Amino acid sequence: MRCSKLVAASVLLSLGATAACAPAATLPSTNTPLPAANTPLPATNTPPSEAPKVTLRFKEPAGFELVSPQGMRVLIDIAYPTALTSPATEKDILLTTHGHGDHFNSQFAKSFPGQQLKFQEGEIKRPDVAIKGIKSAHGGTAPNGSNYIYVIDMGGLRIAHFGDIGQEKLTQDQLDQLGEVDVALTQFENSYSAMSLANKKGFNLMEQVKPKLIIPTHGNGNAEVIKYAIELWRNVYVGTGEITIGRSDLPAGGGTKFLVLGDSLLASAYQKTFNLPEWGK
Repeated sequence: MRCSKLVAASVLLSLGATAACAPAATLPSTNTPLPAANTPLPATNTPPSEAPKVTLRFKEPAGFELVSPQGMRVLIDIAYPTALTSPATEKDILLTTHGHGDHFNSQFAKSFPGQQLKFQEGEIKRPDVAIKGIKSAHGGTAPNGSNYIYVIDMGGLRIAHFGDIGQEKLTQDQLDQLGEVDVALTQFENSYSAMSLANKKGFNLMEQVKPKLIIPTHGNGNAEVIKYAIELWRNVYVGTGEITIGRSDLPAGGGTKFLVLGDSLLASAYQKTFNLPEWGK
């Protein structure tokens, strides 16, 4: 048996002749058969991928781009088309709640290449999107068609845009058509709708609807509105102008979340003032 020439002579002497060289370790056979092709892989701890979410982009004062998990885009109350992330195409859908200039751009609507509902009732159905228009009012009590609510079902969520609703309360017929709303896009202060924090009309309407998530429009992410929302709903968050929403983001055991969207500076200011958690973190 041959020993490595690197073994020091002093170590050899101390170990003795019989222990100086140990037998070489036996290498595993290189002919070990591979597992059969249909042998199941070992289990891992990787969680299943999360369900696709809806992308929501907010354009002040009340404009939204909603993008379904399959890429269908719904545009709502687009007053400033240049603010869109990309030009409108024939695959897009345009919804306009009423004709005021901060919600409606007549030239954009006239040249829009896709389907649209322009302050009207009606339905649009695509494989991954279903839309319904509901008559409402910009003010008063009777839903006279001066404003329209649009309900958008996409990505497993039911989203309702309330435009400039100014009704004192919703009718039972409106509530029946709305159904169970997951996400409400609505205002809380607007003098043209006789809506203010003092009369709390916007908050009262949302108490009727009981959505799981509310996103305020018309710059209603102001300090006083946020302060009252914290008192009323507690779960108040802040986010930048684009977020993603899925069912896992909604309250599991009931209740309502309130999400203030704004640019990064606004979000940072509200976080510092109210110690608000950031959406998705």
